[in-house]
Amino acid sequence: MSVQIRDINADGHPDIYVCNDFQTPDRFWLNDGKGRFRELGPTAIRSVSYASMGVDFADLDRDGHTDFFVAEMLSRTPMNRLLKISPNTPPPPQPGDSLDRLQVPRNTLFWNRGDGTFAEVGRYAGVEATDWSWQPVFMDVDLDGYEDLLVTNGRLHDVNDRDAVARFSRLPKAKREKVGSLYFPPFATANVAYRNLGNFRFTEMGQAWGFNSPQMSHGIATGDLDNDGDLDLVINCLNQPALVYRNDAVAPRLAVRLRGLAPNTRGIGARVTVAVGNLRQMQEIIAGGRYLSGDQPVRMFAISADAVNRSIEVAWPSGRRSFISNPEPNHIYEVIEPSGDVPEERLAKQPEEPFFEDASRLLNHAHSENAYDDTALQPLLPRRLDRSGPALGWFDYDADGDEDLLIGAGLGSAVSVYQNLGDGRFGQVLSASGLKVPGDVVGVSGWVSGTGMRQWLAAISNYESPQGNAQMRSYRKSAGLGVTSKSLGDTMPGPIAVADVDQDGDLDVFVGGRAVTGHYPQASVSSLFLASGRGLDRAESALSNPLGIVNGAVFSDLDTDGFPELIVATEWGAVRVFKNIEGRFDEMTEALGLSGLTGLWQGVATGDFNGDGLMDIVATNWGLNSALRPDVLNPPRLYFNYSESSVPTSLMLGLWDDASSAYLPTLDLFSIFKGYPQLRGVFQTHREFASSGVLKLVDYHPAPPQSVTAVLLQSVVFLNRKEGFEAKPLHPEAQLAPAFGVTVGDLNGDGIDDLFLAQNYAAFPTGNDRLDAGRGLWLRGLGQANFSPMKGQESGVTIYGDQRACAL
Repeated sequence: MSVQIRDINADGHPDIYVCNDFQTPDRFWLNDGKGRFRELGPTAIRSVSYASMGVDFADLDRDGHTDFFVAEMLSRTPMNRLLKISPNTPPPPQPGDSLDRLQVPRNTLFWNRGDGTFAEVGRYAGVEATDWSWQPVFMDVDLDGYEDLLVTNGRLHDVNDRDAVARFSRLPKAKREKVGSLYFPPFATANVAYRNLGNFRFTEMGQAWGFNSPQMSHGIATGDLDNDGDLDLVINCLNQPALVYRNDAVAPRLAVRLRGLAPNTRGIGARVTVAVGNLRQMQEIIAGGRYLSGDQPVRMFAISADAVNRSIEVAWPSGRRSFISNPEPNHIYEVIEPSGDVPEERLAKQPEEPFFEDASRLLNHAHSENAYDDTALQPLLPRRLDRSGPALGWFDYDADGDEDLLIGAGLGSAVSVYQNLGDGRFGQVLSASGLKVPGDVVGVSGWVSGTGMRQWLAAISNYESPQGNAQMRSYRKSAGLGVTSKSLGDTMPGPIAVADVDQDGDLDVFVGGRAVTGHYPQASVSSLFLASGRGLDRAESALSNPLGIVNGAVFSDLDTDGFPELIVATEWGAVRVFKNIEGRFDEMTEALGLSGLTGLWQGVATGDFNGDGLMDIVATNWGLNSALRPDVLNPPRLYFNYSESSVPTSLMLGLWDDASSAYLPTLDLFSIFKGYPQLRGVFQTHREFASSGVLKLVDYHPAPPQSVTAVLLQSVVFLNRKEGFEAKPLHPEAQLAPAFGVTVGDLNGDGIDDLFLAQNYAAFPTGNDRLDAGRGLWLRGLGQANFSPMKGQESGVTIYGDQRACAL
């Protein structure tokens, strides 16, 4: 559909990006400067748009690296998405397959990490849907120094309208051939404008900026039509006059045009950087590259007369450079390429050695996951629940002073126990290799009995085979590795937390309960086990009850009374806190101000992050780069109808639609039939279905509907204020992917605790989504509960694909 040629990786050589509409993935070729191109590898870009139409590039966060946006055709409103035919979807990616590149039916926005890889952040930015779009353009409309986004859209006929397609298919063949696309409704939609708020957040401004004309707009070109130093717009429209937009901006600016040496007299490919104080605005002069359009070779920049260190710098394609100091606002600068010798190419600064190097070869371990389809019981599950593991942990089980490693396994596979040999090598305990587990190992922890016996504990789920008993296995060093099992009955166990809860000198064990097979979001029973001379005995306790879907658990003394509290992270629930009153537990979640902060909480850990002597909580969540949007008044809501234990629970995810003031389903009518067969024959059209709202749909089920919500989706630190907790979201980069395991420790030896997050999730039933903008994130502690992300090339941690657990 369109091609742009520009220097994307700033090596002085123009690269090529090709937008392919439908099926064939986009192509991204890097120029090696020797007349050859190589395609960007699959880990560098994990997802691309399915029906790519147009592309544009800009340094959106002013970090010196070029980011880019690809326009597709996803409808802007939840209502309209239910009325459109969805594209063919690929099969879900297999566990551990991090080398495939997924095509997604929406706009995509790629953040340049600065190491030759890109994270897809379109939904975090809020720009994933602009209707049937053709061409995006980045331009600093409000002259704040950050380029905004303009998108043209519209089509002569809406050939994806489900109801029209159904009517059309019922016509006789001769009639279909005669009317063709004329049978379908017109699709003139408003063009879209987004203001760049910085840090990859955008807000819609089409009406405020006068850019929301409902035309069938295709190409868009920028140019200074009235020679006043700002960029105006021309848009060509199908079967209608072209649109001309005069830029009436009044803020200070300057324009730059180039006069290059022949044959490149317009300086095509030159990079122009305007510095205003600490803000560096970089743009490239391009020729063509837009769908049915091309720009005037001039660029506009924001500037202020009050700013110090103002300059214009031009990096010419020839390798020459031009520099102008202290440019004045409201001027047009024509920069002439110098004719002298081309300076020798400067050697790139060598990056410093990263903090960590990948030592996975020491283990030679690969997780194995069996094939299991939990949507056979609950077809409308928002995500698959059988991909919760593996769990892992460190524990000196042989008491030699070196921490050993246990890695969980999937059903039918064997746990892996690695003995730390103390010299940078690990030896696998061979007798464990034959110990296959009857379910996923979803929780592990070290444990020392009252007699001093050191053991590994592993919670083994029966989620995939509920007719069998769940187990807690203990692995101890004997002649190789001894194993004993303790039945957990019909529970669905999850994470393990260990502490001396009654201060009697031995360690007690909590096992969290997860979702009941076939009845998500119903939670299984959690259990507290007290240590005794006989081993571990299940206690009658407030903790031995359903506490929600417990994904993470930790004991920590929050009130400094010497008795550790229990903190659990629950899905479609809160981060819950149970106060330890000398071995007895009472819930304090509401009193501490946490009960209303429901989320899709995954992992939890504690540390004194602000140095006040009180333990704070860090909890991981789903993040802000998915289809879900946090909203205190109208949060994502999961409706469900529970009949009885022998009948799978029906459920339906609802997202709020402002236009209809109702929760709407996220799946189309035919998909909804699978979970709610009662709806067959109820609706005559897709529009009638889409207009009904989730609450009306679930009322057709004979069992009464219930619902749960997720008000907060950010991963956060909860600061301990003694009488309650204050939520402080982690750095925006921590919100770009779901986070699961979280660990606390001083990774760089500066005396301040850091955080590490295990990220990404790809196990969606539909197969056309993948939340993998993370690579495992090290958040460096700065003190006062502030954290800064370490770049992957600096930390050395670049893990592609799904991660579930982490341990220090």
